[in-house]
This record gives sequence, structure tokens and C-alpha cells, in this order.
Amino acid sequence: MAPLEFLFVAIGIISIILLYCSIHFFIKARNCKTIVEFPVDSNTHNLEFKTSGLFSLCFIGTKNISSDGSFKAMIYSSDFASITLKPTFPNWTFKEKGVYGVEYFKFNIKKTGCYTLDLKNHEGLKTSQFVLPLNALLDHQTDNSYLKVRIKQAVPSWQRLFSVLALVLGINGLTWGIMIGVFNIFSAE
Repeated sequence: MAPLEFLFVAIGIISIILLYCSIHFFIKARNCKTIVEFPVDSNTHNLEFKTSGLFSLCFIGTKNISSDGSFKAMIYSSDFASITLKPTFPNWTFKEKGVYGVEYFKFNIKKTGCYTLDLKNHEGLKTSQFVLPLNALLDHQTDNSYLKVRIKQAVPSWQRLFSVLALVLGINGLTWGIMIGVFNIFSAE
């Protein structure tokens, strides 16, 4: 086997591995279980986590959400220990059963048990149906009365970014490998 052929076989194998990892992470992100869902106007809600791990606080009924700074969300355990809510960057948009949603906070639950979610000043949330910030300038703010809060299992942001990058590189590598194999681009003849 010539060195160039070996290189393209290696690129093909790496592309297949990247595609497998990408699809695996996409399926993992798609199969995250919903813990609870309720309207945003309910200020305090009791949560029960039966497993530990990474979870996200999502808003259902919008593609883009921002706060004017007055909105606060806090999670407390039964012994009043505060759980740190980290803003999600980027805010991942998803669609489930025909309804759009956006991940806003992520948090880590170390111990299973009962927790309390406290939402304050939900009127400070600004929602729109456009994902790009430029389009959001032209869009009118949508009504928050239909907005829902969903707590669900989450996937780390690095896994999502890796899955997108791996998908692009994997498809690109396989496409070039097939084209080179079929058309013998580098043949010496």
C-alpha cells in the first residue's frame, strides 16, 4: 500500500469514528429525560431528583430569551443549601413535539432528593421567535403568558460542540474519501 493510500484509509477510518461519536452525542442529547414542566408564572415549585448529574432549566414556547437583569432563579436543597445555576452558553434551542424551547441555565445535582425552585420577576424575561440577534431587533416581544419552565437532564456544552464539529469533519472526510476512491484523483496513470 502506497503512503498516500494509507493516508486516505486513515482519514476514512477517523471520519467514521467521528461520525459515530457525533451521532452518539446527538442521540444522548435527544433522549434527556424531563423531570418537571410548569407555567413560568408559578413562583415556587418543589422538585424531586431521583438521580444525580447535570440538569438544565429550559423555557418552552420561545426560540430566544433574554433577561433585563431583574429575573432571578434559585434552587435550594431540603437543608437550604443553594445550588449554583450557571448560564448556558450558547443557549441551545431545541424542538420537541412541535414546540420550540431554549436552555437557559445548567446546574449540577450531587445528592438525590427534594429541592425547591424559586423564580422571581419572570416579567423581566424578553422572548422572541428569532434565534439570531439581528432578527430579534426587528421582532416584537412575544407574550410570556404561554411560556413554560422545564427541568430536564442535560448534556455538557463541550459534548454538543464536539458533536457538531465531529459531524461536519466526519461527513467531509467520508465525502472526500469516496470521491478520491471512485474517481482515482491521485492515480499515477
